[in-house]
Amino acid sequence: MGQIYVQDSLRKKKRAIKDALGNDILRYIAELLTNSDDSYRRLENQNIDSNKEKVIYIELKKEKRKSADNSDSYVLSVTDNAEGMTLETLERIFGTYGEDNAGGTPLHARGIFGQGASDVLRASAKEKRTALIETIKDNSVSKLYYNMDENLTPIINTEKVELSENRLNDYRNNLRIPQNGTKISFGIPANVKFTDKIKDNLAELIAKYPSFRYLLNQDNRKIIYVYEGKETIISSKEYQFKDENEMVKERFSFIYEGKSIDCELKLYLNENKKNDETNIIVCDENYSVFDNTMFDFQNYPSAQVVSGELIIKGLYNLCYEHLNAEEPDAIVRDNRTGFDTKNSFYIKLNKEIAPKIQEVLNENGKENKVTNLGNNKKFNEALKKLNKYMQKELNDVIPGGPGTSKEPPLEGIKFARNSASITIGKQYTLKLYINSNMISSEDKISIICEDSCIEVTPDMIDYNEDEIDNGLVIKNISIKALECTTDSAIIQAKVNNYLATIAIDVIDLDIHYPENGLEFYPNEISLAYNKSHSLKLYVDTNVIPLKSRIEIKCDGLEINNNIVTFDEDNLLNDEVAMLEIITTGGKVNESYEVIANYVDLTTEALITLIEPSRNENNGGGLIAGFKLEPNKNMSYQAYFNPHDHIIYINTENPINLRIMGDMSDKNPNKPSFTTEQIKYLCDIISSQAASLLVKRKNVKNGEINFDDFEDAVEQVQNLVQEHKNNIYQDLYSALSSKDI
Repeated sequence: MGQIYVQDSLRKKKRAIKDALGNDILRYIAELLTNSDDSYRRLENQNIDSNKEKVIYIELKKEKRKSADNSDSYVLSVTDNAEGMTLETLERIFGTYGEDNAGGTPLHARGIFGQGASDVLRASAKEKRTALIETIKDNSVSKLYYNMDENLTPIINTEKVELSENRLNDYRNNLRIPQNGTKISFGIPANVKFTDKIKDNLAELIAKYPSFRYLLNQDNRKIIYVYEGKETIISSKEYQFKDENEMVKERFSFIYEGKSIDCELKLYLNENKKNDETNIIVCDENYSVFDNTMFDFQNYPSAQVVSGELIIKGLYNLCYEHLNAEEPDAIVRDNRTGFDTKNSFYIKLNKEIAPKIQEVLNENGKENKVTNLGNNKKFNEALKKLNKYMQKELNDVIPGGPGTSKEPPLEGIKFARNSASITIGKQYTLKLYINSNMISSEDKISIICEDSCIEVTPDMIDYNEDEIDNGLVIKNISIKALECTTDSAIIQAKVNNYLATIAIDVIDLDIHYPENGLEFYPNEISLAYNKSHSLKLYVDTNVIPLKSRIEIKCDGLEINNNIVTFDEDNLLNDEVAMLEIITTGGKVNESYEVIANYVDLTTEALITLIEPSRNENNGGGLIAGFKLEPNKNMSYQAYFNPHDHIIYINTENPINLRIMGDMSDKNPNKPSFTTEQIKYLCDIISSQAASLLVKRKNVKNGEINFDDFEDAVEQVQNLVQEHKNNIYQDLYSALSSKDI
């Protein structure tokens, strides 16, 4: 039997190197600047030169050679007077990529990945640019040259430099290292955005970069930028938060994986936010910065003048533990762009902090005249069609249980099921049935869940008269599964004297409730044509008993078993079983329909066979409504708010104003629109909904092929346009007397 070692392609290696730091020069500088600061901190922890001013030089020089496009090329270097490194240390640190070279010392956020400076040097070496480390330790000079061969395999060449005392002094002066220290130099890669404007304003850009905010504010640090012989001291003191602008200071904690996570949130009024780009700086107790985020509130009008800081005690250690676990995961992304928003830690943190931010924004925001388009009956019909389309595309719903009917519940209010199991990390939609003869449209239904293992939205529900269908109103509740449950999480719906409950168990198994008792999920997927194709068939055992025989058939694909049965081993919980259906064969770019049949129940799945580089489709999420919102200070035409699931349309955006005209005179209780306004509103809403749909699908399973940036952009545009076309037709058919 032959053995072949599989290697990454050059294309994949290039993409990995390029993606590590992206095209932002400040992310490159951040790696080296924080490395130097860490080295000083280690000395300070040993009480070595604790009170001495620590200098770091950032120097930009023009290279003699030109870039490929004949433009000037530049080398940027960062120099410190800290620990320095021996030749052995150099070879140990840079001889292995991705190791914990900091020994788990909680100094800065990047150290947990063990690849910061290496990523900088790799990006330059890939293009045969300067990638050099020069370091002095106890009068011993060492150099490291970072190179790559034709297969993009990193090669480091090191040397110990022997110098006379005079030559050593000259060398020290040239490096600006009087005793111990390190200088790292790299040629700025071609993909990095480095325009004349950036080059001429680099010192200012560094000063206001949120990741450097605390480092540059330290009294015993002196950061000097050197360009064309001119030295400029960089400080970010002008961007410091001022006590008199403090809006809130709150300490809070939450439980994550059985541990208490202690946090402190401070929010400030920041009239200069547009210039300094400071959102909420997330750091640990050592002021190592992990993110600069508004936790999805960036489009709120009042958020445009609110900045702050969130200190999470032990965040470095938590990230480090997760990255070095038996099954590692990254709480913060290793491409230096902040939290992984799909990670359970971020989801839990966002759940805790969002209400606190929301409260401050609501208290300090100016009252805008917001018009709810749901007050127009036709827009409610449009919303129904949109949600139906989204639900069909996302297809992650907890349907009604056995005996569920479409009659109004005699109890007044009732969930679709009495109990359900859901998969950790997934989002589900749960139906709530309301008897309009017992509960009026003026009543407010409270949705209550005190269990931290799930997130339930919204927390309040009402309905409009036009939503009533023969006395029945159906509303959707969104459930996010954050952590596995020990005991069932209870969700309650309360209004007047009526109460409905459902018990939710979060499990670490992929579970889906089949809508009609038998269902493929997902039911439309793209798979590599040269592999076996796996489909998941879910069965509701309340509808189809154990040991039943289900027929599977497909024209054009080979099926591992045309008759399948299931027993207790296939059960995911007390009600749902899952069978894996394996098919093989087929041709690339061809689609095949797989059919499962039991008595009079039938379900289909569509398999499209594609090139191996592309991924499968899936996703989740729904839209709650549409609102008009005037805001002169915001550039957006429309945006989707992930906290209330509303699409907001800015009526004072210059494009919207030009096309739709002045919308300030609309009756908020029953807004009406001209035909041209309706067409344009459909265009805006369908664009937002289609973008959200594509984003959610890609977040789930990766619908976009990112092997090539231009190809990815084209894929996104095509997918968004395809969904937009479909959604537009549904919206306009609901808002007009005929389809277009």
